[in-house]
Amino acid sequence: MMPWSFNQRKRLALENTILESYFHRDKVKWINPTDEAQVEVKVTCSNDKKYILRVYLPPDFPNSCPSMVIISPCGLLKKRNGTLLNCMSGGDHTLPSKDGYTQICHFRPNLWRDENTIFQVIMKGLVWLEAYEVYLRTGETLDTFLQADESLLLEGVVNQL
Repeated sequence: MMPWSFNQRKRLALENTILESYFHRDKVKWINPTDEAQVEVKVTCSNDKKYILRVYLPPDFPNSCPSMVIISPCGLLKKRNGTLLNCMSGGDHTLPSKDGYTQICHFRPNLWRDENTIFQVIMKGLVWLEAYEVYLRTGETLDTFLQADESLLLEGVVNQL
């Protein structure tokens, strides 16, 4: 695999600056930042539940959509009935598990634009986690919350930062 180009390295530096401006530096961790990069961000839901989101950057980032998994507090998340969230589900907004973790939808790959940021991906992950936490408490499907006006959900999450 080829290392990141000069322009990609500049972009990743910008992405890091953006992430660290919204999340404390100790909550952002880069893995193998020079090649096949991943970034992990520690987030906290409104009910104080803590998670770690991992974003996998494709080799041609920012031209292609990254993928995202939830790596903490456990490998695969569970539904209320105990089944694992490890497969593609439109209602749950999940994709097949990746590296043993629940993979969640955040952008449709065909709608991804190179101006989209890792911060936006993380924020969509946080919105998904908020919906998941409500689902665990109420039994309402994730789709119920994720089909709502996402801009309002996102605004509420950003106000918590």
